[in-house]
Amino acid sequence: MKNPLHELKEIISDLEQAAGDIAQKHDIEHLKGPQGKVLYYLFKHQERDVFVKDIEQCMHISKSVASNLVKRMEKNGYLHLETSAVDKRYKRLVLTQEGVSKIEPLENFHRELMSQLFVGIEPDDWQVVEKVLSQLTQNLESFKEED
Repeated sequence: MKNPLHELKEIISDLEQAAGDIAQKHDIEHLKGPQGKVLYYLFKHQERDVFVKDIEQCMHISKSVASNLVKRMEKNGYLHLETSAVDKRYKRLVLTQEGVSKIEPLENFHRELMSQLFVGIEPDDWQVVEKVLSQLTQNLESFKEED
């Protein structure tokens, strides 16, 4: 019997490579990961103020990682920080025109990713995957609590 963890690592690596190839095709190589996720999150939540803490929660990352991600995105011209009208201590994240211009290529990337890599996978199969992932998550949480 093959080692399921080894197989999982291999398929994840192959999926990441394929995602990189598709992202390159859409000229968004640097947006296939966290920066793209933040861009899309900001785009979908334009009706409200979004802060670094929202990025921490959305992506399940630490404050320092979220802050560095935001700084990198600001340097890349995808967003800028504005002082909150409600509380001057907080800076809200605002998409720039450059950030907005990347939304359509991001959506095209995701569409192609799904149509190329997940073709033929039935909804019932996804339910099994979700069940296994949920159980793995629970097992990891239990393991962490024991330590």
